Amino acid sequence: MFRNKPIWGISGKMNCGYRRLSLPSLLVLSLLATAALALSTRQAVGQQSLSIEVSSTVPDELNPPGGAPQATPSQAAAFAWREFIALNWPAGPQQGKVGQREAPTTTCLFGDRRSACGLLVWETFRNKVEIFPGNGHPFRVVPPPGYPGPTGDPSFGYDALPVYNYSTSIAACDPAQASDTTPWINLDETTQIALASMYAGVVEHSSSPGNSSPQLIRFLAKANRKLYVYVAGNSSPTDPSKQWWLRIPSDVVDATKAYLMINKQSPAPGSTGMVSVPDGTIEVKAGWRPLNPSEFSSGRFHTQTVRFYEPTSDAVTVCYRDATWGLVALHIIQKTPSAPYFIYATFEQADNILTADGKPVEDENGTIIVQPATARSPQVCLVDPQPQPQSGAPPSEQPSQLGMVILTDDPSTCKPAQTASYCGSPGSRLYYHNEMPQQPEGGNICVNKRDNAIPDYVIAANIQAHTAISTYLEDNSLTSAPWLFYKLVNVQYFPYDKIPDPNIPNGSLYTAEPPYTATNPAPSDYYLANILVETNRTLQLFSGTLTPNITTDWNVDGTPHKNSYYGGHFYNTGGCMGCHGSQGQNPHALAGDFSVILARGIVTSPEAPALQTSQGMTEVLRNRSLVK
Repeated sequence: MFRNKPIWGISGKMNCGYRRLSLPSLLVLSLLATAALALSTRQAVGQQSLSIEVSSTVPDELNPPGGAPQATPSQAAAFAWREFIALNWPAGPQQGKVGQREAPTTTCLFGDRRSACGLLVWETFRNKVEIFPGNGHPFRVVPPPGYPGPTGDPSFGYDALPVYNYSTSIAACDPAQASDTTPWINLDETTQIALASMYAGVVEHSSSPGNSSPQLIRFLAKANRKLYVYVAGNSSPTDPSKQWWLRIPSDVVDATKAYLMINKQSPAPGSTGMVSVPDGTIEVKAGWRPLNPSEFSSGRFHTQTVRFYEPTSDAVTVCYRDATWGLVALHIIQKTPSAPYFIYATFEQADNILTADGKPVEDENGTIIVQPATARSPQVCLVDPQPQPQSGAPPSEQPSQLGMVILTDDPSTCKPAQTASYCGSPGSRLYYHNEMPQQPEGGNICVNKRDNAIPDYVIAANIQAHTAISTYLEDNSLTSAPWLFYKLVNVQYFPYDKIPDPNIPNGSLYTAEPPYTATNPAPSDYYLANILVETNRTLQLFSGTLTPNITTDWNVDGTPHKNSYYGGHFYNTGGCMGCHGSQGQNPHALAGDFSVILARGIVTSPEAPALQTSQGMTEVLRNRSLVK
């Protein structure tokens, strides 16, 4: 751990009062050199200095004059880190005790490893099935747990302890766990929104007893009090047609779509007659996996008791198991007054991308230290020419498949591969399986690096944050914390309209040169993606929409596809913002604002590895499969 005073202080000022070094001198020199390079890069592109502090207060706005539209990438990165630190603060309510959710404790420090400090603020958010429950009773619809709360409760029972109601009751796989306290971490997703399944080859099978797929990374989605109260407050306890936890009423959906078409921007936040979630709404998605004994003892991972789901002997129903796993990825999205499209930040654990023999490809700040020849083998290219609609043909006969997929070893040229071989032996690497009809499908696709590297200004923010955390730990006599080994990948904070070129293959990939700004985002900003949460090409390079499981920038009438309204304009933006917009806020989609979990309906059942449909995808979830 780097235990010097900050290279530049928490306020952004240089600090030359070094304390004694507790790392090997070579590592210290490496950090200093990296910091100097990152600082000079920031100065070269005119970025303002960072301001990252260790605080339990969640920032509610990107706050230069003018808000998010006027922010620099460095300021957005600092905002993302302040969110991360505050949301990973130890929480007030403890396991098994009724208390207020999402409240930071005043008795634990950031990074405190004591057992009483193990539950984090964001971990006490409601799981999506606690906001949008399945029908947990054969004769009536079960409302969210705790609803409506005590008389006069403005939060409608939000602070109730976790209960996960699906369409059928789910028992413990091991009867000995039947009476265990319900964990706060409910991993009811096994796919990347039904497009791919992700695996960590480094996981030893013996590290996860009772797990039919121990290398499979599993996911959850949660949301904070603001979203729950918005849903519960717009619902009737007696009228099923007005229960937003089941579905948004059709008249509200229609009114929202009409407003978007006319005004080309979201309705006022908190609207009841249309869908627009309140400012301060926060949603998170997290990836978790079993840890090897050496990883447990390393101190490099945040660990927590999780619940995951396994098929029963009939291969139709599921049972649950509880275990202690490690956090490997965390998405944070927040709606703010200046960013009604949400601000999207994504973080990863430092050791995610490994070579086949287990060497790290990036360091804990995101600097590439091993440079593989290709990002993944094999890859796919989408050759996406501007479509030519059939003249006079009715809509049902218009082309539905825009472009074609080419299997390639060279995604920069889309030259077809000579063989269609998959990586047969992933070793310690990450790898994934595409779900049909995406290609290639049916084999291991190994991840060797990112499609878009973490940019210098984010690396600088990671160094700043890690240094501030190290100083905080030292000042509070704490020896270490896992948060020194998590890094920001990037943050997306303003829409950008990519205009596709009909003469360029690859779906007209977005490119840009520094200096990067809100209106000139880096490619890794435009295509914001987490290597564990959005792994395959469709998600790593998302823009436009899907037809059916392949991204395209074109509508069937030959016009560019747009996915997000903001400020009187319609954008073809990419990455997380474009994906959320294409599913929720787009007037042709589901009118759930940029909240996909609000747009999609009830959560009927958890995913489990062996519950497959004839198309190869796991059973349908409420909110985590894309509209096609």
